[in-house]
Amino acid sequence: MDKKFKADNGLGNLFWGALALVLLVIIVYKFSEWSNIWSYVLYFVFTILFIMSTTIKEYVITELNFLEIHFVLKFLTKNKRIPVGDILGIKKQKKNQLRLDLVRGFEVIRVKQSDIDAMIDELTDRNPRIKVVREVD
Repeated sequence: MDKKFKADNGLGNLFWGALALVLLVIIVYKFSEWSNIWSYVLYFVFTILFIMSTTIKEYVITELNFLEIHFVLKFLTKNKRIPVGDILGIKKQKKNQLRLDLVRGFEVIRVKQSDIDAMIDELTDRNPRIKVVREVD
């Protein structure tokens, strides 16, 4: 059975939301002028879809030993798969941030603070060779 962990994008979601509100205000202002409103509406809809498609929803550790990053929409994004066997080390960088050292490079992911220890335990159970640094800088 796949293990699911919630993502925590922190302030990123607030910034995307603020950007969407600013664009909405601009569109409402331009709507009052009635000049080429459809281009602004299409731009706003595209922006909202882009924001929703780049917001991470959850991380899933599959039975096939992959760490998959799932997104809310698959409009412009593709779910990313990281083989658990390619993970060499895990380090907590912040209270909700993990750095995964991979065979080829590294990946920084944001996990909900309550799920971070369970995720580390699940990954180390799947691959006992993973070195874990549990200190928070």
